[in-house]
Amino acid sequence: MEKKMVQCEDGRRRQARIQGDPKTDGDFSIWQAAIRLKGKHVSGAAWYSHKTKAWYFSSNPEDKHSHLMDHIQSSIRDESISRLQNQLKTLESRHSEHLSAMNALAAEIASIKDGITQLKRGAPMESADSLEYSRKVRKS
Repeated sequence: MEKKMVQCEDGRRRQARIQGDPKTDGDFSIWQAAIRLKGKHVSGAAWYSHKTKAWYFSSNPEDKHSHLMDHIQSSIRDESISRLQNQLKTLESRHSEHLSAMNALAAEIASIKDGITQLKRGAPMESADSLEYSRKVRKS
């Protein structure tokens, strides 16, 4: 049995007791492990990342005292979901603002392209301002 400091699902670092032979899953090695939480052993798996050289712990819902970690996981999960939903609302509102600006730009681009095609066909170039008489020209 070996002891390692692991990063738990709730973000806290705890000491895990690791036992058995590791299994390999991609860039991770996985051992059977247990941590102490509220005076009880929570069984699960210790994951070692070969990339980051960090240890992680995840409880197994079917193992001993996993309900202690489930309560922590659900509160953290709910908090994360609400934070992500707030970010989504902000991004959606920004997206709609940008979409309306983009539509206005698309309309302006279309009108300029229409002006270019009219000029290519030989139509006279019209000013956006109304025509005014010069002061030197007499009106009849």
